[in-house]
Amino acid sequence: MASGIDAGAQSSAIGFAQKNSATPQAASATVNVKYSAAQTVGDLNVVVVGWNDTTSTVQSVKDSAGNVYSLAIGPTSGTALRQSIYYAANIAGVSSNTVTVTFSQAAAYPDVRILEYRGVTAVDVTAGASGSSTSANSGAATTRSPNELVFGANTVATATNAAGSGFTSRVITTPDGDIAEDKIVTTAGSNSTKATLASSGPWVMQMVTFGTVAVTATPQISASAGSLSFGSVTVNSSGTQSLTLTSSGTAPVTVSSASVSGTGFSLVGGTLPATLSPNQTLTLQVKFAPTATGSAAGSLTISSNSASGSTRTVSLSGTGATTTPQLSFSATSLSFGSVTVNSSATKSLTLTSTGTSPVTVNSAAITGAGFTIVSGSLPVTLNPTQSVTLQVQFLPTATGSASGQITISSNSSTGGTTAVTLGGTGTAATNPQLTVGATSLSFGSVTVNTATTQSLTLTSSGTSPVTVSSAAITGTGFTIVAASFPVTLSPTQSVTLQVQFDPTATGTASGQIAINSNSSKGSTASVALSGTGTAANPQLTVSAGSLSFGSVTVNTATTASLTLTSTGTTPVTANSATITGAGFTIIGGSFPTTLNPNQTATLKLQFEPTTAGALTGQLSISSNSTSGSTATVSLTGTGTAVAHQVDLTWDAPSGSSDPVAGYNIYRATGSGSFTRINSSADTAVSYVDSNVVSGTSYSYQVTSSDPSGQESVPTSPVTVTIP
Repeated sequence: MASGIDAGAQSSAIGFAQKNSATPQAASATVNVKYSAAQTVGDLNVVVVGWNDTTSTVQSVKDSAGNVYSLAIGPTSGTALRQSIYYAANIAGVSSNTVTVTFSQAAAYPDVRILEYRGVTAVDVTAGASGSSTSANSGAATTRSPNELVFGANTVATATNAAGSGFTSRVITTPDGDIAEDKIVTTAGSNSTKATLASSGPWVMQMVTFGTVAVTATPQISASAGSLSFGSVTVNSSGTQSLTLTSSGTAPVTVSSASVSGTGFSLVGGTLPATLSPNQTLTLQVKFAPTATGSAAGSLTISSNSASGSTRTVSLSGTGATTTPQLSFSATSLSFGSVTVNSSATKSLTLTSTGTSPVTVNSAAITGAGFTIVSGSLPVTLNPTQSVTLQVQFLPTATGSASGQITISSNSSTGGTTAVTLGGTGTAATNPQLTVGATSLSFGSVTVNTATTQSLTLTSSGTSPVTVSSAAITGTGFTIVAASFPVTLSPTQSVTLQVQFDPTATGTASGQIAINSNSSKGSTASVALSGTGTAANPQLTVSAGSLSFGSVTVNTATTASLTLTSTGTTPVTANSATITGAGFTIIGGSFPTTLNPNQTATLKLQFEPTTAGALTGQLSISSNSTSGSTATVSLTGTGTAVAHQVDLTWDAPSGSSDPVAGYNIYRATGSGSFTRINSSADTAVSYVDSNVVSGTSYSYQVTSSDPSGQESVPTSPVTVTIP
């Protein structure tokens, strides 16, 4: 690395100036971090960018001072972690600077640290590594200069506790726990950066060393444009353009002079000579004021002590255009339609300067009965694109059609006089009228302390607007719950009143609505109100007083339904339903339940006998019914046993000379002895034993007998178990 100091060079000791950081906890595509203090010209900015995914990349690192950032190292990737370090040398001296990091997509948990150092300008060596442990280590690299800044930073999945031995911790970000650390070495040799973590986990650690290279200060100037084009400018008018000069070197630059050549071009803004510090700017204002038509060219010559050249030339161009005053109109005619006699309607007419030079509107004259100009002051001169609006009124004093004309005089190149035709019709004044939708409202019977509403429609039935000023209501329990007054209704328009009856006592009630308006049929319209307050009457009706399930086989189930109906005039609440009796249960229906008048609920009952014989039970329903707080339903059913039988068959004996007269059947219960179960010999070779009991084992034998009654030897026993 260079170590000599040239004439005019700047040099200072290595040192830390300031830092800041940003750690947005939501995925972000852009992160902004502002330096907390002013920055010193010639210092070095370091930007550490860490993030918690391996798919996002850094697209750019920029700052508001215009410094250029270079990548020192990275990205170094770990387990769902990435980090890169950027730097900008010989920075501009500014009072405020914000660094902006832009990613290719929204990066997870970005962590951006910015630091400013003095006395260093160039990267010497770098190192980077990743792993998963309780300490992070960048790996080693050998510096080549005796006086360097060793800078280290990490991005971790856990958190950093402390900087490595010999390093100064400049920042540990919150809540991410990522560090930026540094130390200054005075001899060349092997170096690495380390940090201790709070617990074992993935990490990325990088090191960059910066050397103390001398920087030769050079004055340089740059211009915002190499040419200025003024386009078309009307003769004897002018247009201006700005040119910005920037001190883009590392030493102040002096702009000694600026001269303009070319007909119509002049320098009208910018004080010279001027000395600009690095990054400082100066703005020159150049004017083009043509005195003749046609194209014009010129140049602006800037003299300075810039190292890139003492003279800079900016070409100038423009065209002188002829003056063309033109006036255009928003309409060629105005129609006012039908207007009631002795009332007025207004229309707007806009005049616009559409030429390349100012146009003067000298006067506007109007003809025709009932037509007048009520707004707009003339004469008036309008610059290009400027406009003026005339307000024209039609106030007929008689019925029938009317016509007129506005004649406008100007110096427009399209014609000195322009006419706009006017038309309208005077119509006879009409009376406002209000029609009320009903002359009375009957609410019928309403339960005390409940409310019901009815609608009343008011319609504008005349040919001019009618105003309903108020609606007043009288009578106990009657109120207007919707409608706002006063209201003006155009012809055929309507408004609806919602009227409510909420009796607080039993008996008949009456009232009245008085509607006030400017209706020609009468200023007050009355609507009679009536209703009757009735006592609350909740009633519950059960669809049956008894339910019979009939005969049901033991251990099988059958169901039946029962309907509860609200038959009163107010809601009834069924609080509960209880059931008694072996085998009877409620399997459908939720309690408590409130039923509005005519609403129903269904109970589903089940009968599942476990023994044979007649069974009874009862369903009790509790409610607030005025016909009785408890309704009972009797339940009956019969459990029937399962019937079993044993079917026996056998083959007739063969090969015997002794004829068979019949067969005798013998049965033994369990391990008991065999007894005959048929009263006389059967001639068939089958027998049905229906006298058996479930859960019992039976053994059977069959003998044959001849006509004398002599029996054969019994068959082998056959055993059957009844399920």
